Amino acid sequence: MSITLYTAPDCIRCKIVKAFLAERNIEYGTVDFKENAQEFNTFYRTNRKAIYRNPEGVEFPLFFDGETVKQGSGEIIAYLLSGHVMEACVTRSDLLHGQISGLYPSRCPEGQEENFVTLVDRLSKGGLHVVVQSDGRKPELLKTLLGIGNVSAILNLAGSAETHAALYGGAPTKEELAASAELVSASEGGIVRFLAQPLPGEGDAKRWPGREDAAEAASMLAEATGKPTMPYQIAAVTADMIPGLQGLEPLPESELLIYRSASRKFLFKADIAK
Repeated sequence: MSITLYTAPDCIRCKIVKAFLAERNIEYGTVDFKENAQEFNTFYRTNRKAIYRNPEGVEFPLFFDGETVKQGSGEIIAYLLSGHVMEACVTRSDLLHGQISGLYPSRCPEGQEENFVTLVDRLSKGGLHVVVQSDGRKPELLKTLLGIGNVSAILNLAGSAETHAALYGGAPTKEELAASAELVSASEGGIVRFLAQPLPGEGDAKRWPGREDAAEAASMLAEATGKPTMPYQIAAVTADMIPGLQGLEPLPESELLIYRSASRKFLFKADIAK
C-alpha cells in the first residue's frame, strides 16, 4: 500500500498525522499543496466528490492510499487504526482553529474502544482541543476520554428513546444516561442539550422536532438523573453542522422558544444556547 499525504504549511493537523505515521513506522510520501500545486490540483479534480470544503477552504491533511481518500486528522488516524470500521463514530470535523469535532464515542463499534481512546489521545497530545459528542451510551468510554485532558463533551438529546434509536442507532438505558449526564455536566466546558435536528417523517421525508419531542427528551433526562435543576441548553443544527437539511424549511427561531418552554416543565434551567 502506497500512502500519499497532501499537506499545507504550518498545519497542526498534518503534524499530528505525520507523527502517528512515524510512530507506527508507516512509510508515506507528501505533497505540499502550495509547493506542488499542479500535482495537488490534479488529485483534487480527480477526487472532488470525496473532498469537502469548510468555510475557510479545503481542510488538510488529505490521505490517499490508492483506493481510499480520507480527510482531516480524525478520519485519517481512525482509518489507519481500523480501516473502515470506525466510520460511523469518526466523521468530518466542523470545528476549526485548534479544535476538532466529529467524534461520537456512543457509536463506537464493540471492540474498537481502545482504538477510539488512542485516536483522541493522539489528537489531544498533538495540540488540538477535542470535542466529543455523546448520545448517552457507553459512559465508561466517555469517562476514559474525559480523563485524557484537553477534551470536552456534549451530551445530545433528541426526543424519546425511540427517536434516539432512529437517529443514533440505539438509545441509552436510564443508568447509562444518568452516568453520561453526570460526566458531561461535571466536566470543564461540558454541555447537556436538546439538539433540534431533522427527524424521520413519513416515507423518506424529514421533519423538525415538535414540542412533544423536546418535552420527551427533557423528561427522560430528568427522570434518569433526578436533577431538575441540571443546566440544559436548547440548540439547533445548521447546514454547516450536518448534511441532510435539503428540502426542509428553515427552523423558525420561535420554535426554540417552544422547545425551551416544553423542556422547562422537567428541567427548570433549560435555556436557549447563546
